[in-house]
Formats: sequence, C-alpha cells, structure tokens
Amino acid sequence: MKFSKAEIEAVIEASPRTTIPFNKLILSVTYQARPAGSTSKLSIAELAASIKESDVLQNLIVVKGARGLFEVCAGGRRLEALALLVMNGDIPDNYPVSVLIVPADKALIASLAENCFHIPMHPADEYTAFAKLTAQGKSVEDVAAAFGVTPLVVKRRMKLATVSPQLMAQFREDKIGLDCLMVLASVDDHDKQEQTWAGVPTWNRRPDYLRQLLTQGEIESDRDPVAKYVTVKAYEKAGGTLRRDLFSDDDKKAYLLDAALLEKLATDKLQKKAKQVAADGWKWVDVRVRYNYDEFVKYGALRKIRREPTEQEAAGIAELQAKATALYDQMEALAEAESDESDENVEYDKLEAEFESLQAQIKALEDTLSVWPADLMAQAGCVVYVGSDGAAALKCGLVRPEDRNDMVQAARLTGEGGDDESLVSLPSPKTRPIHSDKLMRRLTAHRVAAVQAELIDRPDVALVAITAHLAGKLLIDSYRRHYGSDDVLTASATNTHASLPSEADDMKTSAAWQKMDAERATWAARLPESVDAIFPWVLAQEPITVQQLLTFLIASTVTGVYGVERSKQSIDALAVALGLDMSKWWSATGPSYFNHVSKGRILEVVTEAVDANAASPLAALKKDAVVMGAEQTIVGTGWLPTVLRVGMPEKVNPSGDSDEPPVTHGEEHVEPDGAAQRAQEPALAG
Repeated sequence: MKFSKAEIEAVIEASPRTTIPFNKLILSVTYQARPAGSTSKLSIAELAASIKESDVLQNLIVVKGARGLFEVCAGGRRLEALALLVMNGDIPDNYPVSVLIVPADKALIASLAENCFHIPMHPADEYTAFAKLTAQGKSVEDVAAAFGVTPLVVKRRMKLATVSPQLMAQFREDKIGLDCLMVLASVDDHDKQEQTWAGVPTWNRRPDYLRQLLTQGEIESDRDPVAKYVTVKAYEKAGGTLRRDLFSDDDKKAYLLDAALLEKLATDKLQKKAKQVAADGWKWVDVRVRYNYDEFVKYGALRKIRREPTEQEAAGIAELQAKATALYDQMEALAEAESDESDENVEYDKLEAEFESLQAQIKALEDTLSVWPADLMAQAGCVVYVGSDGAAALKCGLVRPEDRNDMVQAARLTGEGGDDESLVSLPSPKTRPIHSDKLMRRLTAHRVAAVQAELIDRPDVALVAITAHLAGKLLIDSYRRHYGSDDVLTASATNTHASLPSEADDMKTSAAWQKMDAERATWAARLPESVDAIFPWVLAQEPITVQQLLTFLIASTVTGVYGVERSKQSIDALAVALGLDMSKWWSATGPSYFNHVSKGRILEVVTEAVDANAASPLAALKKDAVVMGAEQTIVGTGWLPTVLRVGMPEKVNPSGDSDEPPVTHGEEHVEPDGAAQRAQEPALAG
C-alpha cells in the first residue's frame, strides 16, 4: 500500500507533538497495524536497554481515547519496552513519553506508514557502529548494557566488522550470507578469507565446509583426543599458540596451532604413566601419542590366565550367583503369569535392575581373577598411549618379534594354563606379496576406470547392473525399508570416478579417465543448474537421452579398488559382460608397473610375456636398465598382470613354458570358470 506525499504531510500537519505520562498510554486495538505479541521478547529487552540509555529517540503515534487515555497506534514495541522498564523500577510510571497525536481518521494510515516505510539498519552498519562506540572509550560491557545484549554478542558483532572490506561489500549486496560471514571472520587474515571464499564453488558455499577449509592443520580442543588429554590450560601455559572462535557456542573451544608442542606435552605426560606401568614387571614400556595398529601387527600377544580365587572371593562370588539365580527365577515366574497388571510390571522391572546389578558385580570379581602370568611378563611389554576418549590407555602383553623364541621357551617352562604355548599368540609368518598395497590399488583403480569407460557405451549392461544391484539389496539382503520418508527413492550413489586419481597418480593421463571426464563435462553442461529443475528437464527428454544419462551415471559409481591381490573381484562379472580388454586401456611401463616391483619380478614378467631367452640378458643389469629393457622387450605383447586380466589366472613358469592356454588380449575374451561372483563392494546403497 502506498501513500502520497500530500497525504502523509497532511497527517503530520494535523498532529501536534507533545509528551504524555506513560500511565496514560495504552496499546490501540483498532488502529495498531502490527499485531500485539509479534515481536520476540529478546528484541524487547534490547530495545528497553537502549531506551534506558538514550531515552525514546522516536516518538510514538497516538490518538485521543476515552477517560483521558491515549491509544498507541504506532510504537507498540517502544510501549512494551517502556512497560518493562517500569516493571523493573528503572523509570517511574508517569515517565514523560514523546508522542505525535494524530486524528482518529488518520490513525491507521499513520500506523501503516511507519511500519511499511521503516528501513532497518543493515547488520554491517550495526557491527561498524559497535566498533565506533568502543573506539570512543565505551567498554564492551557498556555497549552490551546499552543494547540489552551480552558482551559476547557485542564481541561477535565487532569481530564481523573486521572482515575483509571486499567480503563486507559482498555481504552488503547479499552475496554472502551472515552464517558464512561469521565463519570467514573466525580468522584474521584477509587474504586467507578472500582466497577461501573465492576458491569454493558457489554450490558448496556452506558454513561447515568453509570452516573445514579455514581450520586445516589446526587441532580442535574439544574433539582431538590428544588435545583433551593435555588440556588447553596446560598447552597455553607451555606457550602454545591458539585461536578462539568467537562464533562457537562453546566459549571454551579453541583451535591449537602448534601440533609439535602438543605432541611433546602429551608424551611428557604419558611418561609418568609409563613409569607406573613399568613397576609392574614388564620388560619394556613404550610411549606413543597415538596407537598405530600397523606398527604392532608383527608383535605377538601374551594372554592372561585365571588365578584361583581366595576362600573369601569364592564365597562372595557364590553368594552373588545364588542371589542372581533366585532373582532370575522370580522374573521367570512373573513372566509366565501373563498378567497385564501394572504393579506386576513394575515389580518385574525392579527385579531385572537388581539382577543386572548382581551380574555386573560378578563380572567385576571375575575380572580381578584374570591376571598376567608373572613368569612371562619379563618377555613382554606395554604401550601407553592416548585413547579415543582423551584419557591415557594401555595395550599390554605385546611380544616383540626378537623376543618370540625366549617367550615360547619361558611358556614351556611354566606349568600355568595347561597347553604352554596357548599362553602366547604369535603372528604366522607371511610370504611377501608380488604387488604392494599401493601398486594393487593403482592397478585396480585403472581397471575400474576402464570398466567405467567401457560401460558408458553399453546401456544394456548398465541397466542389468543397476537392476541386479537393487534386486540384491531390496529382495535378497532384506534391507529395511524407510517409512515416512519424503524421498521418492531410497537408492543412493557415490561418484567413485572422482576418487580414482587419489589411488593412481597417473590416472588423469589415462584414456579411460579422459573419456569419462569428457562425458561428465558434456552432461554437466546440458543439465540445468538448479537441482529442482533436473526432474522436469529429464522428463522432457527423449528416451534415448534418458538412457544415455542413466548409463553414464551408473558407470560413475563402479567401484572395486583393492589393496591386496584377490582371486575374485567385485567387478569380474561386469568386466566379462563388457568383454573388457585391459590392454586397450593400460600397458606395463616403468612408471605404471616396473618401477614398483622387484628386479626378480621384472624378469618373471619378461619370461612370461616373451621367453626366458629375452629375460636372460637383463639379469646382469642394474634396476634402471632392467626397467628400460623390459619396456622395450614386451612392447606389443599385450602382457597384463593377473589383477587386470579377465577370467584367466596368471601362471608363471621359469622355463618359459605355460601350463595354461595363452591369454587372449585382443577382441576376444576368455569366460571365467563358474558363475559370475556377486559384487562385493557395490557402489549403490539401497
């Protein structure tokens, strides 16, 4: 609704300004445009604090009412704030309030004009004003009191005023939301703020993602176990630098910036615990800030034994077990009574709680009877570390590889535990794999990329793959259905294609990757930018277009990267269906394969791919020369390691003869023995 300048001027002309005692003012029901109670109580408290500090800066608009009263038709928030001040005893009930008295026939127009034409201050201006007030000598507490907010609120708003001018300008233009601006303001470096914001794609400009980028390399005091173990107080006392986030709801939260100091403080604190543990008689006690299972995988493990209980302990356990048995019998009797009486239900719950308490007591006593064999502790040790809960933790009974023989001999000499060697668990020696974990992941990543590239040309196979996957998830595996969901489908997918370069550093130079990436760019350009617009867009396409898009999307979810060599892989059946020939997508070179295996393995490959005569001259050369010679020798043979072959196991014969038919690497493919294996690592989750 708009009013002409003449109408508004007429209202003002006919409206004298004066002061009216507060106790003569009431809120108008007839002429008030803003309904009563529509303003938050927090807002009223802030306004009351401002009025107490600076008086009513904008007059109320009123009309004369009955019995000498005046009805407020514009300024209800100010009236409510004044009432709060009167109630708190901050001002008298006859406090003079500035008002503009308008005629009754113009009251509603005046009320609408004030509410419609009022332009609130931009938050950026409010933050700047707070900063100016403090620059004039006002304390944070004074500013907070004047506006009825906490000092933390003032500090947060002033902190926002220190954001990069470039970002603040975007904030004023509503190109940056307040939630994102608060995250950007958590760091003081303007360049870092601007670079972070510019580097995030528009679709992913979320507060949580921005915070993740800005805090990389920093340690969160309330989440990191080592930080919780050391404590922020001890870290600061040791001179550690940190950054606090004013916008965190937890005012104790901090970001620790000196990881090396934190590790040292944790180690020093753990050393005290280690001395106590060493006094128990262990051969060694190591300190680790974090327990790395891979570091100790080759260690053996000493087992605890059960000592005989004393007469007092045995009697205590027997007594508790008797009570537990009696309680259990009472519970069974109540359950068999099949009564719906609420009193009996309460009785059952009470008995059950007592029974569980007795069971816990029995277990605690039994645990005290489980001890480390004193005669064997001298050959084993412990690791003291920081647990996931932020407290010191122990891993005891570890046997170093060099102590295995002594431990076994000591175990045989003891008569404890029956079978002496059962006291010690030693890892069985493992044969060295042909391919390392890193190389296996590299090779299988290339295989996944090749399957994806082949699959986008085979919509028939893609449709079978997704159908079989969903059938397995929804029918055979009996996954629970989600009720009450707003989603049309409950299938979800992961773009595994995007993660392949992290497995193989040469992935982006491969033909398979480039084919998939080009296809992805094509579809990304065709699809509408809005997620909500995708469904109607797809609905309007020809069936062949929908089929092509679905095929590409399914191909993008193919998975199957492994760190160990397996006889069967999850995508074997898919590879067979596609007639996959990896020699079209990958070849053995120094960077792709030979640099990552031993010299002996290279000679085996040349022997298999060509013959023993070709491998023989390479045996006397150094590794670099062997790699170069192998590359040249196997060119054109189409040799592939086992993991990249489809349906044909590798069989290396040093003589150069093979017990198996030759592997075909052309257009033909060899069918695998047995039925196709069900995918073990599905990319879609039903």
